[in-house]
Amino acid sequence: MSIPMMSGYAVRSLARAMCHPLSLRGKALGPKLRERVILRVSSINGCTVCSAIHSAVARVGGLTTHDVHAARTPDADEDLEEDTKLLLHYAEIRTANLESDFQGVVEAFERTFPDEVKREVRTIVDLFTFNNRFNNTWEGLLPGAQKRRDAMGLVGR
Repeated sequence: MSIPMMSGYAVRSLARAMCHPLSLRGKALGPKLRERVILRVSSINGCTVCSAIHSAVARVGGLTTHDVHAARTPDADEDLEEDTKLLLHYAEIRTANLESDFQGVVEAFERTFPDEVKREVRTIVDLFTFNNRFNNTWEGLLPGAQKRRDAMGLVGR
């Protein structure tokens, strides 16, 4: 088992997320798009536990199995509206701390969405970047980790 270490970026992500606590509610994005963002971030960060939990939450919230798969797989975005594709692409870039490498996408995101949506996307991406990386770092070290994964039907790590 490989245990990733918490990075300074993950800790900074948590600090940024806590600056906008009301943005964590998902009111500007709505529940379906909020869950798509969370699934994309959790997939990029390789957090199988968060991915499994939020897949179930997304289905309860009205996303189909196809929608959940598409949210976890950037290559499956072809059926989405252009604005949604842009928003999810920006979420990927922020998750990977690559905003300076993708200025065109960042600028398009800035132009396309109102401040409330931009703030909410950043806050959710930042919180889940921290949460996923924290889970990945510590979950495997806690007693009963494999039993929990088996009970959830999770493989890997």
